[in-house]
Amino acid sequence: MSSPARDAQKETSHEYSGTSSDRRSLLFRLLLPATGGSAVALLDLSASGTPDILHAIGPLPPGLQKAATGRIILSSEQNRNGDTPFSCPLPDDFSLIGCPVPTRSSDGKSRQFLVALCPPGGSFSAMAGRALQDVADELANETADHPGKSSLPDREESLRVLHQFIERTGKLSRRAVFSLIHLNLDHLSLINDRYGWDTADLILAEMIRRLKTVLPEGCFLSSIGGGHFMVLTPPGTTAVTTRSLVNAILQISSTPVSLDMGAIPFSISAGWSVYPQDAGDANQLILAARAALTEANRTGGGHERRANAELTNTYAITSNLEKDLLKAVEDDALFLKWMPIVDTASQKIVGHEALLRWTRPGHGEVAPNLFIRYAEEVGMIEALDSWSLRNACLAALRWPTPLRVCVNVSPVWLVNERLAPLVDTVLAETGLPPGRLQVELSECRPFGPSDIAFRELSRVRALGVRLAIDDFGAGYSSLERLRIYPLDQIKLDRAFVQYLGEDMHADEIMYAILSLARSLNITCCAKGVETEHQMALLDANGCEEVQGYLLGAPVRDSHVPHLAQA
Repeated sequence: MSSPARDAQKETSHEYSGTSSDRRSLLFRLLLPATGGSAVALLDLSASGTPDILHAIGPLPPGLQKAATGRIILSSEQNRNGDTPFSCPLPDDFSLIGCPVPTRSSDGKSRQFLVALCPPGGSFSAMAGRALQDVADELANETADHPGKSSLPDREESLRVLHQFIERTGKLSRRAVFSLIHLNLDHLSLINDRYGWDTADLILAEMIRRLKTVLPEGCFLSSIGGGHFMVLTPPGTTAVTTRSLVNAILQISSTPVSLDMGAIPFSISAGWSVYPQDAGDANQLILAARAALTEANRTGGGHERRANAELTNTYAITSNLEKDLLKAVEDDALFLKWMPIVDTASQKIVGHEALLRWTRPGHGEVAPNLFIRYAEEVGMIEALDSWSLRNACLAALRWPTPLRVCVNVSPVWLVNERLAPLVDTVLAETGLPPGRLQVELSECRPFGPSDIAFRELSRVRALGVRLAIDDFGAGYSSLERLRIYPLDQIKLDRAFVQYLGEDMHADEIMYAILSLARSLNITCCAKGVETEHQMALLDANGCEEVQGYLLGAPVRDSHVPHLAQA
């Protein structure tokens, strides 16, 4: 019986070579002076519009691989006149000029673009467009002249073969299944930065060679850009067999790649989905595997995950969040909920924590950890933090009692040294007394270089604003941060509080943290207090403040009901 994989392999010889890496690098280096740009890159735009960097020379802007950049490029290319190059501005004041690389796809639309980039203040030469077009034509001609030396099948061919797999599986027994495995070379951008694009290409080539040695007969292997690959297992492959295959694939990275410069280690991550258990059509099967890969990558690489409904649903929601989240900030569609903070000794409310929330049109209220984590990943978190800080301070001014207002901000502000200017500006605009504001930074997020973080936190505290470490004990380097940074309070993570009185280890840890805080002259606030027993234990051991559902659930209106009790 023939298989889709064997049929596809007969039609195309899939060897990883194509345009030689050395030749491409030479062409790109010649393009730098010819275009007057600071960098040249060959981009491949995925179906979602996110640019994958296939090859590059020179320093690239940090936002080049964002979906928003891909949309700018596509829009500019569609609006160009005739065969002239297109140009457009990019975020961070970079400018771009480029042209599509001719394609042999059935729709005739190119998804690869050769571009040159200039930093703020730079300019392109008069011959930049012509130089780019000449090299783009040469790249396309080399692929067309040597079809036997083309790279692995691309996205378009992968989708065609995937449909064949689904069709043929449907004609087999009811229990016939197959799997889609989405692989990626971990930390490709770091490899590019450390060793260069040429070395990254050699590692990818060796990775493909090793992949072919472990894939059983009937598997289909393709490259989908940016160090990502797709494997389709033969119809009839069970989930158990697929997991064994995935583990074998991950093991191919156990031996470093030997190059002239020495042995270079690498790792692979995998996300996989099974048809029809995890998805009933091609697009959903791809989405499910991508969601599983995204989860595997969150653990640092070198891992595998199988798709499930929860992962797929979460990924589907976040993959389209950016546009809606930007609109929410622009339209002032975000809102705050308020959690009361109570003094354990007096049982009085001493402050309120502002909790950022968002009701997404057509989806309802989105889980905050979901959209905040996404905002950090795509570079939108500063916009959200600015909104919540400003609106929390404005709301606090309307309270009948001048209580403390606590606002969470992301530690990413520290690296750029922009937190103190933001806080200073918001206090000046709103008129809130600095002593009423407490800025809280999550222990679960990296603070960046300690010297920069210390300097920026010291500036914030010099404004008269209180500083707190949130989620204390749930992250890392807790004690080191207590030693280095100027803090007023630590907020004990609810993971410790929920086991108080039930787990001896949780009790001992809580006692130790409270004792440590007192010795450092730092107050402690326990989060997630839900029982009277927890409250009594915390009060008896000197925890100054508490918050949780026992004392009041978060409410949207800042004046009801908590402030009425103050």
